[in-house]
Amino acid sequence: MRKALTDQERQLVLEVFRLRYWQHRMNEDLKKKKFKIPIHVAIGHEALAAAVSRVMLKEDQLVLTHRNMAYNLARAGTLEEVYAEYQLSPAGAAGGKLGSMNLADRKRGVVYSSSVLGNNIPVACGLALAKQVKRDPGFVIVLTGDGAMEEGPFYEGLVFSKTIRLRMLILVENNDMSMSSTISQRRCDIDVQALCGSVGIPFRALRGNDPFEYLSALRAVRSLALEQETPVCMEAQLGSINQHAGPTPGWPTDPKNISLERGLVVEETDRDPLFVLKQRIGEELFEEFSNQVLSESGSMVS
Repeated sequence: MRKALTDQERQLVLEVFRLRYWQHRMNEDLKKKKFKIPIHVAIGHEALAAAVSRVMLKEDQLVLTHRNMAYNLARAGTLEEVYAEYQLSPAGAAGGKLGSMNLADRKRGVVYSSSVLGNNIPVACGLALAKQVKRDPGFVIVLTGDGAMEEGPFYEGLVFSKTIRLRMLILVENNDMSMSSTISQRRCDIDVQALCGSVGIPFRALRGNDPFEYLSALRAVRSLALEQETPVCMEAQLGSINQHAGPTPGWPTDPKNISLERGLVVEETDRDPLFVLKQRIGEELFEEFSNQVLSESGSMVS
C-alpha cells in the first residue's frame, strides 16, 4: 500500500502538475503563432523548478537563464501574468517590458534573468556579495547550464564565490542541449564535482527528476550555505523534452510530438517528472491531480 501524501507533499505534486499543464498551454499557443518573441519552453524542468520555488524564503534571491519559464511560473503561481508578459502586455509580470528571455519578477524573488550565456553568474556573485556586505539574510540561487559551463564566468564565479565565502547556490541544469548540439558533439566531458573539489566548493548531484528528493536536497544545501558561509554547486541531470526554442512539434519533420491531446506525460522515462510522479504516487492519485489541474478554470488562457 502506498503511503498517503501529507498536505505539503500534495502541494508540491500539484505544483509540478500545474507547471506541466501551463507549459502545455504555452506550447499549444506557440504552434498557433500567438507570440511575437522567441520563447523557450522548459518541459522536463518542472520538478526542479517546483523544488527551488518551495525552498526559497522571502529573503532569498533567484537568478535565471533564458530558459526561465518553469521558474517564473512556479514563483508567480499562475499562468496569466507570465502569459501576458510573453504577449508584451502591461498586465504582464514585468509590465510587458522584459518579454521571455530576460523575464525577472522582483516582487517574487526573481531578481535577474539573462539571455547571454554565463552572464548571470557574475551578477549572482554581486548580489551575494551585497548580502554579505549589508549583512542581509538569505542566499542567492543562480541557474546555469551545461553550455554556460564552457564559458569563463562559470570557473571565475566558482573561484570568486569561494574566495570571499559567498552564500549562494550554483545550480547547473544539465539537459545535454545547446542550440542544436549535444555535449558529445561539441566538447569533452567536464567533471563538475572534480572542478568544484579543486577549489573547495561542496558539490551535490541531483538525479531522477523526483521533486521530493530535489526539495530535500535543496533544503540541506540551503542550510549548508548559510551555516558555513560557503557557495555550493549542484548539478541536475534532466531533459528538456522540447525543441531548443519555439513550439514542439514545430515543423513537419520534428520528431517530438507534444500536445495536450496526448496527455500531461510527454515521455515515459525518468527524464519526465510527470512520469516519475506517476510511478511514485500511483495511477489513481495521478488521475486525481490531472483532473484537478485540467479543471482549474482560473488558470486558463484563451
